[in-house]
Amino acid sequence: MIALSVHATFEGIALGLQMTLAQTLNIVVAVVIHKGAASSALGISLVKVFPNDFTLVRYLILIFSFATPLGVVIGILAAGAGDLVDIIMSSLAAGTFIYIACTEIVVAEFNGSHRIYKLIAFILGACIISSLSFIPGA
Repeated sequence: MIALSVHATFEGIALGLQMTLAQTLNIVVAVVIHKGAASSALGISLVKVFPNDFTLVRYLILIFSFATPLGVVIGILAAGAGDLVDIIMSSLAAGTFIYIACTEIVVAEFNGSHRIYKLIAFILGACIISSLSFIPGA
C-alpha cells in the first residue's frame, strides 16, 4: 500500500508538471487506465491481509485515493520553480514507474508457468509502447 501510494503521488507530480493540454491528457489517460488495475489489486491484497477489518481497509484505500491528487498539487506548485526542479521531479516520477514495474509486477508475473509466452508478451508490449514515441505530435 505504501509503495503504491508513493508511486501514485509521483504519478500525480508527473501530471501536475505538464504545461500543455495535450501532455496533460496523455498522462491523464495513462493514469486512468492503470489506476483501476492498481486499485483493484491493492483492494484485493488488503482484503486478503485484513479479512476481518474492513474499516482499516477502507482507510488505507482512502489514503491511496488521495495520493495522486496530492501529487498533482505538488507538481503544480513545482512546475513554475524552474527547469532543474522540473527535471528532478520528472525523473523521480519516471524512476518510480520503472521501479514498480521491475520489482513488483515483472518479478511476480515471471514466477510461474508459461514464462516464454509472458516474455514474448512483455517484449511485444514494450515495443508497442516504445513505438508510440515515433508518432508525430504524440
